[in-house]
Amino acid sequence: MNSDRSPFISSRLKSGLYALNKLASAGLTLLLLAILSGMLPLQDQLPLASDTDLPIPLSYWVYGYAMTASILADFVLYVLPPLSRDKQISIYAAAGFLCFYALYVHDAAGTDHIASTVAGMCTVLLFYVGKKLFVRDSLITLIFALLIPLLCWGFL
Repeated sequence: MNSDRSPFISSRLKSGLYALNKLASAGLTLLLLAILSGMLPLQDQLPLASDTDLPIPLSYWVYGYAMTASILADFVLYVLPPLSRDKQISIYAAAGFLCFYALYVHDAAGTDHIASTVAGMCTVLLFYVGKKLFVRDSLITLIFALLIPLLCWGFL
């Protein structure tokens, strides 16, 4: 292999593994929320879509909002010098708080903003767990990234 292309391929591989880890973390989060929504009425806690007055689907909640907040937290952690685990967790929680609080600012007055924002923070913290749980050479990562979301979407 040409040595000029090696850093380029290495960076593409790292980017792909990062994306795979995020998708696996989203699959884990979606699975846990799908299980919880079967036991608890979570649809009452999710914000309403402004144009339809229907609750936001769990897949949008995870892949649209929580994953965005998780990527924001990863960016902040990348820019800062290495931090302890507790500080990393607090940055993930802060990103979840900011993202979901911004989501609820435009919501109707009937929603419990504090409970919903805490649920959003916990959802983003599941991405931190997934970051540590899913390793590079694991088949479980592929299963949670590809198969679990398809199964959850089939049941939701």
